[in-house]
Amino acid sequence: MNALLRLCLAALLISPTAQAASTARAVAQVNGVDIPRAAFDAEMSRLQSAGATFDTAVATAVRQRLIARELLWQKVRESEACNAPAVCDDTSRDALIEAYVNRRVPVVEVTEHAVRARYDDILSRLGQREFRFSLIGMDDADALHALANRIAAGADFAREARTHSHLASAANGGELGWHSFSEPVIDGRTNGVPATIAQALAGMQPGQVSPPLKAPDGWVVVRLDAARPTLTPDYAAVRETLRSLLAAQAREAKLRELIVDLLRHARITVGD
Repeated sequence: MNALLRLCLAALLISPTAQAASTARAVAQVNGVDIPRAAFDAEMSRLQSAGATFDTAVATAVRQRLIARELLWQKVRESEACNAPAVCDDTSRDALIEAYVNRRVPVVEVTEHAVRARYDDILSRLGQREFRFSLIGMDDADALHALANRIAAGADFAREARTHSHLASAANGGELGWHSFSEPVIDGRTNGVPATIAQALAGMQPGQVSPPLKAPDGWVVVRLDAARPTLTPDYAAVRETLRSLLAAQAREAKLRELIVDLLRHARITVGD
């Protein structure tokens, strides 16, 4: 359900139906149904227990995730799956939502030609080297500059990442694994690595930490952990992984269409 809810969030952000509401008891309403503030507080507490760093973006994402879940639950309750009240209760909510989505968006079959084409495309984008690196991201430039100074003075990079980074990699101390891209760096051909970060990595030595860099979602510092000649995977070894990836991407596109359609016809208000 996590992947589905991320799609719900993306769709909600572009939905024209979300409006502001003022309520002390609920964080939002979906078609007149309150989402209790207690549910929001419980989710925030769960994230805090997992070590998440809180800011306005996290709170907004939690609220939107609850909105998406409630909207899907309402569609489930309207469906034939809920013809027996004993079956359609809160304890089975996630399972019923997943079953509803599976009915609306079936698994996509991916052809061998499509798999091979993706493999060839990936190889064409690889460079001669690949890099393992760690990243710390923050919204505020001044705060990141202060953090960079602490690291330069000897502060532990991984600890700073876990404490301050707003990126998903924070839980892993900022580690992002191995990535390869063409050199010299060409924007748009960096295999998902922002061009400013790729450019910095290409000129760094293992163990080196970059100065603060402007990134698409704020400011970052990057540490190059290791570099090596690119290991090119054999097609047979990655074929099924690529097939699963393509199937998931195709299904996500269909899911997005479904969620956007549901949101377009929903009445959603959010608390202050």
